[in-house]
Amino acid sequence: MPDLSLDLRNLRYAIAAAQHRSFRRAAAALNISQSTLTRRVQLLEHRIGFCIFDRGPDGVRLTRAGKLFLEEASTGMNQLGHAVQVAASVQNGERGELQVGVLVPLTEGRLHLALKEFHRRHPMIRVRLREGSSEQNLARVTTGELDISFLPGRPRLAEHEAMLLWTEGIFVAMPQDHRLSEREELVWQDLRDETFLVTQRGVGPEIHDYVVRKLSAPGFSPQIDVHDVSRESLLNIVTMGYGITLASASFLGRGAAGITFRPIGGDPEQLPSTAVWSPSNSNPALFHLLCLVKDVAAGRMPQIGGSQVRKVLVFLISFQAFAQSYLGAPVQILDPFV
Repeated sequence: MPDLSLDLRNLRYAIAAAQHRSFRRAAAALNISQSTLTRRVQLLEHRIGFCIFDRGPDGVRLTRAGKLFLEEASTGMNQLGHAVQVAASVQNGERGELQVGVLVPLTEGRLHLALKEFHRRHPMIRVRLREGSSEQNLARVTTGELDISFLPGRPRLAEHEAMLLWTEGIFVAMPQDHRLSEREELVWQDLRDETFLVTQRGVGPEIHDYVVRKLSAPGFSPQIDVHDVSRESLLNIVTMGYGITLASASFLGRGAAGITFRPIGGDPEQLPSTAVWSPSNSNPALFHLLCLVKDVAAGRMPQIGGSQVRKVLVFLISFQAFAQSYLGAPVQILDPFV
């Protein structure tokens, strides 16, 4: 059995000779000397153990074995070339796969915009989203199941990077006919006797802990009902009168029917959003996503289409009017991460 560890240049020279039916013309096309090409082809023939060409005064022609060999070898070279291109594009971050952890639906907000723009810029990178609690997604980052996770709060993970992206205000979501819906703003003491609704999924555990931290006192614990439903379904339960819940500023643009949003006054605390990833992660696609998210977080918004611009403007104008009406002064809109 011949040694098939062939010099690919030798194979390329033989293919060129077959195409030009002449060592001289093939050498000229490859910009090498005819003697070099001849030696390379002879070395290839020696390696495989049979002649590829019949030589004659008018040039060369393929032997029957040589014709079959080059047909099969050309297919292999094309596959190898394709493999090199694909691998190089993955290494350059032009294609590949990215596992991203999120806690809530991405209907709008800065993260929604960043992921949409990422797909537009890198359509050959497959982004796979996984919802889960903060604990679940942090664990998935440590095991490598996730390349990056976007989380509320300021989580810290040993030997991992964490980048604060943006913050936003916290609002109370209540039925439109709720006794507190006539107030322009609320304070935590107003909510002491309310039943808070949270979901087991996504950001629910974080909301649960946040309410406990804000309202618990010696001999008193807030009433919190936990439902195993989606965030959207939880808002529907609010409209049924079962209780109230907390929402970030992003929900203000969703126009949930039957829901009234009111800000919590006297509390400067904002809801931060953080990205967590491993610095040892060598996925080039992760670098591209981090760069884009940093730009969005810094206000360097990617270009969006005209219809999207109109939607964003309508939302911003509506929110500004809401803020001026209920807060009494213009506020800076911190784009949402639910």
